[in-house]
Amino acid sequence: MKHFFYSFLLLCSSLFLFSASNFYTDSCRKKNQSLQDYFKWKPGKTYPIIMGHRMAPVSGYADNGFKTLEYTQKIAPCIVQEMDVRMTKDHVLVMLHDATLDRTTTGKGNLTDFTFKELNNFELKDIYGRILKGEHIPTLSKILQFVKKKKMIVALDMKKGTDPETLMREVVKSKTLDNVIIICYTLNDAIILSKMYPKLMLALGFNSLDDIETIKHSGLPFENLIALTPNELKEKTFYDQIHSMGIMVSFSAQGGVDLERSEKKGTSYQKVFDRGGDIICTDSLENVLKTFSLKKNSKKH
Repeated sequence: MKHFFYSFLLLCSSLFLFSASNFYTDSCRKKNQSLQDYFKWKPGKTYPIIMGHRMAPVSGYADNGFKTLEYTQKIAPCIVQEMDVRMTKDHVLVMLHDATLDRTTTGKGNLTDFTFKELNNFELKDIYGRILKGEHIPTLSKILQFVKKKKMIVALDMKKGTDPETLMREVVKSKTLDNVIIICYTLNDAIILSKMYPKLMLALGFNSLDDIETIKHSGLPFENLIALTPNELKEKTFYDQIHSMGIMVSFSAQGGVDLERSEKKGTSYQKVFDRGGDIICTDSLENVLKTFSLKKNSKKH
């Protein structure tokens, strides 16, 4: 009975998301449009770009799982999927959000203590901790093959300990340089990658006015940048300064707005967009899609 209940909830959620994504097509990347043009800030946008945090898993799906990637791409093909890259003991790049295996797999301990072959002894868990039989931690290589096939845009969160050169070799090998954004934790990492790959899109923390000034004078090409901003909404003037550089603002709704009461979320997502959040990164894909698809639908009547 419990299994039936969860299956029913998943079906209802899937039907809604598919319907909402049909309304929500204004933010799709156009054929042959470069990432630089797609992410260039321009005034007058009607709807935000949506970024699914950790592939935006729902009941029955795991953080960073391959089946999660397939599912989210099917029901919301135009969103950017954010995902996390880590390196195993034998230097294989795999998808895992946490440094440890405990929360999202049947394993325990640090990922870096295991080889990729050893990791295949563990199965993934969904967001409620239920074991997903037969599902294992996927490699970055497998993920990028799917990204290339479906012409997706993904943001790769290069977690601590991940070698940037190894990561970029996988990206170049899979011919997905025009499909990926690399999330950098330091300005120095961004500068190094930018010099090595002049057309690579980078997402970098713009957490304060000082950060904005530092990045302005860093030599980084603004057309290759996305500004990652905190999950506490700032004054519009803060986002205006970023926009003056032609850079889009990505607002982190996860851990903040996503956790508000359901009846308040829609208003809050709209406030984020009105204030200057061009990209909404969320754990709550259904609620964000609902907010802006209903807005769009109401304008038709």
